Amino acid sequence: MRRYLFLAPLILLLSACDIPDRVSKLEKETKEMQTERDRVSDYDLQAKCSKDARAWFNENWSRDKDTVLLDFTNHYNKKGNKCFILVEFHYNNNFVGPGGTGWTNHMSLWDIYENSKYGELVENHYTYFKPTVTTSNELVTCDMLGQKCKSMDEFNGFIRPYLNG
Repeated sequence: MRRYLFLAPLILLLSACDIPDRVSKLEKETKEMQTERDRVSDYDLQAKCSKDARAWFNENWSRDKDTVLLDFTNHYNKKGNKCFILVEFHYNNNFVGPGGTGWTNHMSLWDIYENSKYGELVENHYTYFKPTVTTSNELVTCDMLGQKCKSMDEFNGFIRPYLNG
């Protein structure tokens, strides 16, 4: 037995050569597991946002006889750790009077957990039938966190980072 004891340090030395490779492999596997755990966590947060946005929408908005469209889209913003909802509400209005029709487009961006409005766009659309068919649009409100906007395109530009981050 004693004559083989001199082999023990040699065996240890030879097996130690593999340690850096094993450490590197374990570090890589740990990083992959962390990435997968983050991905699963993101999906969970997106699903929670979607569920909570639907509940918030149903609690805060309802249709009436003048409603043409009432819908929403939601987005979990990972960067800000917030759940945003963009509500789009189209409804008939009677601002035109006889001989025409009108409808209003009301869009608003909300943080549902804070129940705070970030931005809003309201525009009226008119169609007159006499003497000829004519249409016109009127921007009533366009605002994003106190910053005024002048068009739907500008409003969409303001809300884009909240719905894509």
